[in-house]
Amino acid sequence: MDDKKLEDAKTVKLQGVVLDANDYTSTDIDFDRCETNREIELDAQDLSGIGRYLNLSVTVKKVCPCKRIAVGMALYEKTENCRVLKGHKSFVASHSECGCADITLNNVHFVLPEEIAETEDTSNLCHERNFELEFTSHYIDM
Repeated sequence: MDDKKLEDAKTVKLQGVVLDANDYTSTDIDFDRCETNREIELDAQDLSGIGRYLNLSVTVKKVCPCKRIAVGMALYEKTENCRVLKGHKSFVASHSECGCADITLNNVHFVLPEEIAETEDTSNLCHERNFELEFTSHYIDM
């Protein structure tokens, strides 16, 4: 395969954003039967790009015992003219306390690369970005 075809094969295009496939890696991790703990040391990784990292926690209050709830989050980047969806998450949660109790979801992560920022200059972190988070929760079990 010539160099041009090889370079084209390494590039993935999604909605006008070009991602170099070499910037992302994956590692298979297999647990043997009954194995509960495993330590893995990854090879050194190149920084694939600059961006922001949002880590949040949310509490749903007064959830009935033994009833599952569905929780949904949508993160939008806001500009002067519109909102652009940047990510969404969904979870199922429950508890088995004697009465109604609060359920907290910790460490919900959103990775927000600058290359998909809704600004003209996406090459650095020196500009402000504004986001809006929508949250919803509903019982699954009636």
